[in-house]
Amino acid sequence: MNRLGGSGSSADGSTARADTARSSGAYENSGQLRPPVGPSARSTGDAAVGEVAFILLEDPELAQGLSREDRSVAAELFRAEVISVKRPRWQPPDYDPATTYGLLVLEGLMGRRVRVGNAVATELLGAGDILRPWDEPTLWGMIPPELDWRIFRPTRLAVLDERITGLIGRRRELVITFSGRLLRRARSIAYLMAISHLTRVEGRLIATLWHIASSWGRVTPEGVTVPFRLTHEVLGEILGAQRPSVTIAMQRLQQRGQVKRTRDGGYLLIGDPADWNSWTDTDS
Repeated sequence: MNRLGGSGSSADGSTARADTARSSGAYENSGQLRPPVGPSARSTGDAAVGEVAFILLEDPELAQGLSREDRSVAAELFRAEVISVKRPRWQPPDYDPATTYGLLVLEGLMGRRVRVGNAVATELLGAGDILRPWDEPTLWGMIPPELDWRIFRPTRLAVLDERITGLIGRRRELVITFSGRLLRRARSIAYLMAISHLTRVEGRLIATLWHIASSWGRVTPEGVTVPFRLTHEVLGEILGAQRPSVTIAMQRLQQRGQVKRTRDGGYLLIGDPADWNSWTDTDS
């Protein structure tokens, strides 16, 4: 059910493969992957920096479409600085928007929280998502919102800086896979917007939980788990309902045996998601 595969091999493994690729001529055959120059970071904000990640090993789907030799070369070249965030609130770093592709979530869970008047909506972001928080001021119309970021689980973000942005642009396969991650966020938001228009809160809640599970869930013999602690308030901000309504809806779903709480505070979804509509008698 996860969008991403498991973790890749170690940095030493990727270096060994890259050495093999050099000796076999892969660098010469795919010269587009030679690294350009220069990081573009200005400030890392309220987070720890220092770790380096081989992002195509941690997120191998981004390399699909490349030949085996090119994947080996790219695995070493796509070495990124990592920002680790553990505090509940996060101030995004400041990077040059003209040369920095974005921040790739390697692991964890965070929320982009948007408030307009008394209305609040939260977008969940997890492993595989790419964000460009420095674009925010240019997106709003005449009524700008209040915006803040929440960290629901310690999060690691790979900086797709100027060097990596240059590497992405040199191969069309990489342009497609990386840009696909940006489009996936837009499609997910549209899907959740449709869910928010369902009449019954139970229908919104079970559909939202299955949507979250389709991205980051784990299949078990009992069902599919959503391995995150999400309060009823946060769930309400995702699906478009007040916290008391979410609490009542959750109780009804639990009474029907469709949802159970796990020991770590997550949710266990039981049954076939294709039957969600009949479970909740959602109006058509």
